[in-house]
Amino acid sequence: MSDERRVLKGIPASPGIAIGRALVYNRRFASIHQRPIPADGVEAEILRFRTAVDEALDDLTRLQRRIAVDFDQDILKIFRAHQAVLEDPEVVDVTVVRIRRERTNAEYIFDEVMRGWIASYSSIENPYFRERTADFEDVQYRVLAKLTGSAHTGIEAKDGEIVLVAHSLSPSDTAEIDRSAVCGFITDAGGQTSHTAIVARGLAVPAVVGTNIATQTISDGMMIIIDGNTGMVHLDPDADTIGRYRETKSQLSVLEHELQELHDLPAETRDGRRIELSANIELPAELEDVLNHGADGIGLYRTEFLYLVGNELPSEEDQTRTYQRIARRMAPNHVIIRTLDLGADKMPKEMPDEANPALGQRGIRLCLDRPEMFKVQLRAILRAGAEGNVSLMFPMISGLQELRRAKALFEEARNELLEDGVPVNQSMPVGIMVEIPSAALTAHDLAKEVDFFSIGTNDLIQYTVAADRGNPSIASLYNPCHPAVLRLVASVIDAAHDNDIWVGVCGAMAAHPLAACILLGLGVDELSMSPIDIPEIKSLIRSADYQELKTITREALDLSTSEEIMRFLKPHQPKTELDVSDMMRI
Repeated sequence: MSDERRVLKGIPASPGIAIGRALVYNRRFASIHQRPIPADGVEAEILRFRTAVDEALDDLTRLQRRIAVDFDQDILKIFRAHQAVLEDPEVVDVTVVRIRRERTNAEYIFDEVMRGWIASYSSIENPYFRERTADFEDVQYRVLAKLTGSAHTGIEAKDGEIVLVAHSLSPSDTAEIDRSAVCGFITDAGGQTSHTAIVARGLAVPAVVGTNIATQTISDGMMIIIDGNTGMVHLDPDADTIGRYRETKSQLSVLEHELQELHDLPAETRDGRRIELSANIELPAELEDVLNHGADGIGLYRTEFLYLVGNELPSEEDQTRTYQRIARRMAPNHVIIRTLDLGADKMPKEMPDEANPALGQRGIRLCLDRPEMFKVQLRAILRAGAEGNVSLMFPMISGLQELRRAKALFEEARNELLEDGVPVNQSMPVGIMVEIPSAALTAHDLAKEVDFFSIGTNDLIQYTVAADRGNPSIASLYNPCHPAVLRLVASVIDAAHDNDIWVGVCGAMAAHPLAACILLGLGVDELSMSPIDIPEIKSLIRSADYQELKTITREALDLSTSEEIMRFLKPHQPKTELDVSDMMRI
């Protein structure tokens, strides 16, 4: 095998390092053959199909009961979504109609119907919907297994330290993994937002997805190293590489214990400046991870997942329960709930297609266009706000007019609840994401009408330098140290403080050590990031001198290129013994 073939690069889906022997898992059927059904046998064929669907539904119900102990309710909604597919008339009734009309065997017709759905979702540009193809494949496989007499069984591995390799893994495949036997997995397909990746993180199994060619390249028994932190997969590594990764795995284990010593210590610089360190989450299942890593609160709760499971929009009651559960588990620490940040390409199929969704009907624009849907979420957040530690944040605000319209709907929702005698927090803090250059440039006006800013640097960088952050061919242009980006961030922080409100950063910049130093020097009050990054950034803050960073960073703003800025700042980055990022770069 050539050196190029010894390492695969994929998408890091679940962190950690796994070392083991490959087990290539293939649940694909051979070709489903078309078979004519005589006229007097059609009703019996339809009954056979309906029986297979009922048995598959029963299996899903049993699976949910079995795994309910280990999984959060929001993950269980994935499997309820699978049930919804099998109860959807566009799946079941269409199959029955075609069996009757074409007098063809059930497995052939059902396979064609499901392939149509899978092709339809695969063609959608947005990853949230495209990655739902694994859910349709799961349903397809379950029913076809019943119709063809193939048993649908869990993944078995009896020797331990198995690295599972598959083209794709359905959420139920992932949920049924024997954690005592499987130490990690790799797939050809998938992304960080796929249901499979979410389940993997819930299981704490290291995973790399989206490798494209893993099943073509890896054979049973091959020694594999998965680096779920970077997305690297080493195939048949030599002894030195295995040794380095085993040492790193051991060091990370030791480091986890050492970092726990920081758990209850404040993120405070040597000269006494206190920074709030918060966590970004998508699921309530992540709360234990947040608490274990010593976060001061939730700086960004992304609510989109609630809208992307099942075939219906989440009800006010469902949302209220979810938000309350998060608020109660985090109490007395703060929880900032971001309102829905989806675009037309991520919403149900009745929404219109857009040529450029990133610049289209997304975030607050979509919510203002669908006020009744928006008010359902606002009411749920207000009801959860009665817990006393909840704040609300609007995404994608481009100017004062949008903010005022959003606040007006917020007030309407609050007044409706008060009229109904429903407890709410009448002084709930309301903030905005500053992630569009127009918002950054009008920050002084916006700051007068909100309680806080949270700078979303991911989109702010993308929109400022006009570079798609997901496009590898222009990745070099997407640079958080670009002078324009840093000057915008500095102006937003200054505008917030001039108007006596606090300002945080919830983009990826917050978790990058050098970028975090810049943000500290610019005077940011809060940093919010993935829970796993919190201990390292806390260690860095406790090693830093704020006044020194402040002087150095302001000097850096006068430089003309990102290269000059990074070269100038790098020698001044505080040294810490707990540098996880260096450890990851093996």
